[in-house]
Amino acid sequence: MKTITIFLLVIISWQIKAQTTFTPPYSTDFNNYTTEAEFLVDWSYENNLPTDQAGVWGFDYTAYFGFNSSNCPFYFTASNADGDDWLFSPGFNLTQGTSYNLTFLLAGAFDGYTEKMKVFAGTADTSSAMTQQLYDFSAISSAVFDSVSLSFSVPATGVYYFGFQALSAAGNFGILIDNFSIDYGTGISSFQKSTTCFSNPCNGNLLFSSGSPKEITLYSSSGQMIIHTIADDQLILSGISDGLYFVRIGTEPAKPLIIQNP
Repeated sequence: MKTITIFLLVIISWQIKAQTTFTPPYSTDFNNYTTEAEFLVDWSYENNLPTDQAGVWGFDYTAYFGFNSSNCPFYFTASNADGDDWLFSPGFNLTQGTSYNLTFLLAGAFDGYTEKMKVFAGTADTSSAMTQQLYDFSAISSAVFDSVSLSFSVPATGVYYFGFQALSAAGNFGILIDNFSIDYGTGISSFQKSTTCFSNPCNGNLLFSSGSPKEITLYSSSGQMIIHTIADDQLILSGISDGLYFVRIGTEPAKPLIIQNP
């Protein structure tokens, strides 16, 4: 089990405001932040700080918890209080009538626990401003990072923030987020559970479980079709550049796929 003490010692603020505003496309793997202070220039917390000083969002700048041993934001669930704590993104200039995709990697901090989290959009980095719910993750139970893509639009042009509300019941372990990005929508689909399992991230050799040959379509993050073929449990993608893509297997909705060649 991973030790949390060192990280809890550096969480000293109840609430710190994010200030930077960006325009999509935007992405970060969080490795550009080498300290928590640097991270909090762009991101912010709204922590309720129960008595045991867990139940807080923080930032791992030691490349210990993140995907492929990288930096990432984390939440550690309190032992004696249910979660109601927030992580806020920087602000983004968004336009009414435009479709956007919010994409990130999500995992539980340790197998065998069930974490809960909701994702919102709002016009300020405060919990009271988070009025547009994008998704409700009611059972985060795997410590393996899963790629999530949420499609949405905004009701009016302006600056919007994304809020990650940790809602885990007391006695659970924690939540990890990595590889955050926002881009213009592909019109493909939002995050959904799939009956076909595939390796994600992909090392250039896409392995999937389908039981029979399937049509495979690979799209760029902007929605451009790159590959359309028929395959049976395996597709070689080693010639495709590293990055975020969307893959449709058979008639199922397209899902985000991260390609990371060795």
